[in-house]
This record gives sequence, C-alpha cells and structure tokens, in this order.
Amino acid sequence: MASITPEPDPAAGHSFTPPTRWPGAVQPPDSPGFEQSAKAWLFDLAPARWQYEDVLHKNPAELARMVRLQLEGDIAAMQTGLRALRDSLMPHKATRGEIGAHPGTADVYAREKAWACAMRDQVKLIEEALIAVCKSSRRQPATGAGIRRRPPLPGPRPMGE
Repeated sequence: MASITPEPDPAAGHSFTPPTRWPGAVQPPDSPGFEQSAKAWLFDLAPARWQYEDVLHKNPAELARMVRLQLEGDIAAMQTGLRALRDSLMPHKATRGEIGAHPGTADVYAREKAWACAMRDQVKLIEEALIAVCKSSRRQPATGAGIRRRPPLPGPRPMGE
C-alpha cells in the first residue's frame, strides 16, 4: 500500500502527490477541503444510519476506521459465502460457473470481495491522512488554560441491606 507521506509536486503547487489508489472525490490532505471531502466520501460508503451520528461528523478519523472495519467484515462475509457455496457442491464437482442453484453466483461473490478489498485499501489511505492531519493540527495550550477536564466519576454505590 502506498504511503500518504507528502511528496513535493512543484508543477501542481501542492506538497502532496496522491497515491495511485487515492479516491478521486477526496481533496489532497494539504487542501482546505480535504476533511469535508473525505467525510462526504466515507459517508457514501457507510451505512446510511451513520449520517445521524454526530460523533462521526466530529471525528472523521473514527468514521474512516469504522468504514474500514465494515469493509473488512464484508470481505470476510464474501469469503465465507463463497466457501459455503463451494462446499455445498463438492459432491457434484461443479465448475466455477456452475456453483450454486443460480449460475454465476460465485462470480458475484468474487466481484463483491474484490470491490470491498479495493475500497478498504482506499479507506486506509484516507484514514492515515486524517490521522496525520489531526496530529499536525493539535496544539496543546502552554499554560493549561482552556483544557476541559471531565468531572470525576461518582464513587461506588452503597451496599443495600
């Protein structure tokens, strides 16, 4: 997998040259629209209900991780489905195109797995870039002013008699 480390590109005027597999809909990490375009692209890949989770809008690196994990689950599901399909036909010695009750089913599993693998690799690039951008934009106050601390957790409940 290609690294997202910025490489100078004087012709384009950017310090980032996107890797070959960089999604075309996502701006480069050094551009002002990077985070917004990354979130929009990730939400397109995510289940629709994730749009309503404020925490995912506020933490795009976490959104990227969740999308990557979802895709990894899809890959595992396609592998399991294909294996089950092949195992169910072992006594029949069917060819790949004849697997299952419907011809071409194995091809659908294979295509879906390939798509999920390609998307996962692209999501990994975006996830790495979001993490790098978040790390570089974090600034700790020198005096500790402005740091919000969580209130202490309550103590244990008293034992009832």
